Amino acid sequence: MSKGFLLLAALCLSSLVNGQCSNPQQRPEIRSLSPEERARFFKALDQLRNNGELDRLSRLHVENADTIHGHPVFLAFHRLFVNDFASALNKVDPGMPVPYWDWSLDATNPIQSEIFTSDYLGGNGAGPDNCVQTGPFANWRMNVDNPHCLARKFNNGDTIASFWPPEALLSMQKTCNQYGALSSGIENGCHGAVHLGISGDMSTMFAPNDPFFFLHHGMVDKLWYDWQLMEPNTRFQLYDNVNYNDAAVNANDPIPGYPNTRVRDVLDPRNGLCYVYVDSGSREATKRLMQEVDRQALQKNAKSVNAAPVSTSTSNSDISTAAGAGAGAGANPSSMAGLPQSMSPAASSAMPNLQQQQQQIADARGMNPASAAIAAAANAAGNGVPTAQSTAQLNDMTSQVSRLSGNGNARAAASAALHDQQINFLQNTILNGLSGNRGGDIASSILGRHHRFLRRYIGEIVRRDGSEVKGLGLDDILTGLAGGLLGKEGLVGHLLQGIGHVVEVLPQGLIETLKAVGSITDNVTKDVFNILKLPQVDMSKVPEKERQIPYVAKLPDWWYQRNNLNATYANQLHDQVHQMIDGFNNIPGYVSPAVAYYAAKKYGGAN
Repeated sequence: MSKGFLLLAALCLSSLVNGQCSNPQQRPEIRSLSPEERARFFKALDQLRNNGELDRLSRLHVENADTIHGHPVFLAFHRLFVNDFASALNKVDPGMPVPYWDWSLDATNPIQSEIFTSDYLGGNGAGPDNCVQTGPFANWRMNVDNPHCLARKFNNGDTIASFWPPEALLSMQKTCNQYGALSSGIENGCHGAVHLGISGDMSTMFAPNDPFFFLHHGMVDKLWYDWQLMEPNTRFQLYDNVNYNDAAVNANDPIPGYPNTRVRDVLDPRNGLCYVYVDSGSREATKRLMQEVDRQALQKNAKSVNAAPVSTSTSNSDISTAAGAGAGAGANPSSMAGLPQSMSPAASSAMPNLQQQQQQIADARGMNPASAAIAAAANAAGNGVPTAQSTAQLNDMTSQVSRLSGNGNARAAASAALHDQQINFLQNTILNGLSGNRGGDIASSILGRHHRFLRRYIGEIVRRDGSEVKGLGLDDILTGLAGGLLGKEGLVGHLLQGIGHVVEVLPQGLIETLKAVGSITDNVTKDVFNILKLPQVDMSKVPEKERQIPYVAKLPDWWYQRNNLNATYANQLHDQVHQMIDGFNNIPGYVSPAVAYYAAKKYGGAN
């Protein structure tokens, strides 16, 4: 029997019936374990250190470091790697729950978390070698990469820089429609902040020396798992190289370090690996807040739309279902989301036969009416010679598609239609001689923030209609874009700014949605505390600074280089997370689940 199959089967042999997992093991958040269960977990970890299993895992991670970081297999490898750890753990203590750490709950002030106390995983290192001297792993001696004490060196001296808050995690999950987009977002974004926050062994490739590694990557795996559950009929089969520079990948590819295990074997942990995650409450509390945000935004947009009704056969409920699907149970199902200006009666002269176009697109693509309306407006904006007006219309379309994040099918259909029209727009821009003669540095363009978009979309232009660009090579097209269109005020550069947010990172439309929110009522805040199972806190008595979501620190360049990451993309993510944080912090009465958790631990029962 192959080593890979043994690793997969060891943990879930007793739970498989006819090849299906009948009783998946539940992976809880570590703070939900009883003191007795935690002590059992820590004892089993010490056995893994003594029997050489932690050394084996650390060496495996070091030996495959270059192929498992900065590549599409990042999430797949670490899912299997954590399961390898779980299998080893269950060999020394059968049935031992394998917990994860939801660090998003500790995002605002990590050092104050009970996780860093002696009752959990211990605190910072001390002495010249930064040796861990508190908690269950005090004075541990490690063998990989060389003999040394288990070390930690928090990245802010005696404290730890903030992590990504729950809002940013959920927003990224709602925005990413492809595996590679999510994987690169996690790897370039939230993943590194935890490694570098703890540092010491955790900032090296032998990070598995520190049990924090497995609890952290359990949370990373849960982010992928929760994203898969959002579209379970398709996402448990998705694997691609979107946002990576790798050649085409395939689910039949072997996983580095496990040559007999294929990516497809780990895509659905509910079956082959036989486990599921138990939510800490952070995700559900964030969804409750987003329901209220969406409800208020939809209500405000409905008032503006009702003041200038759209002349269309599409019903209000159809439009609300697609454009405001993220509103959840708290939304009024009959309310209408705000439609882009290009769909208003004032734009009818520039968009003839809009209803006819809507119906044609709906019939051709099998789209719902709201998605078809977006696509029809994009079609009208993208035809002919590009102008400032058509650019604005396409930006409206881009923003509108971003608001469909709550409905995967509607978003996918509308995004596909918009994608087609963006291609037409770029074609027309090039073919109508808007490149100018200012020249340009193609290298700086490719290395800029939109290089991935340019490569993908310009490649698409060349493939789609070679006759229209006859005589124009790829270099000519890129040079034209760099020279005439991607300047600070460039026409296409302005368009790409919006598209980049929708396709690759966090939703552009969210910032405008947050501005539409009046305030968050005490009842919603109470719901957040109840979902998290926390004592209620009068947040009006909490200092304003502690009610705010803090900014996330930028990571050093050496981290991106060591992990084969894209510093430009990471900085783009970082900036957008800060924009999002500002948006939430500006809402009166808004209490992030991370802020609620911190406040309850510090002030619960005291105010």
